[in-house]
Amino acid sequence: MYRKKHRGRIQAQGGGLETSETWNQDEPLTKQEGRGLLARLKSKLTPEEREQRRKSFEDAERFIDGARGGLDAPQRRSFLSTQGKGLRVDIEIWGGTAFIALIILILVAIWLID
Repeated sequence: MYRKKHRGRIQAQGGGLETSETWNQDEPLTKQEGRGLLARLKSKLTPEEREQRRKSFEDAERFIDGARGGLDAPQRRSFLSTQGKGLRVDIEIWGGTAFIALIILILVAIWLID
């Protein structure tokens, strides 16, 4: 796969689980897209796995929503569960920028067109 400028991964780990959602794109990942990846990841888990990481998912969503102006790579953040050792949700930004507000992306596109 061709490595694009903006890429990373959101994953759930621990307790024998390791599943993830990745992005690899030319434009920065928006907050909305990041929340969508987080929701898609959560939907892959069993009800028990989701409940074990409930606080981790909530903390990860707050992290995405709280990113002001986006976050530049490299970044790695783990959101640990209170339900057991090693249970967590990780966000990794490998390249480019992630979690920008959609309006910023629109303004950059307009600026590039002019």
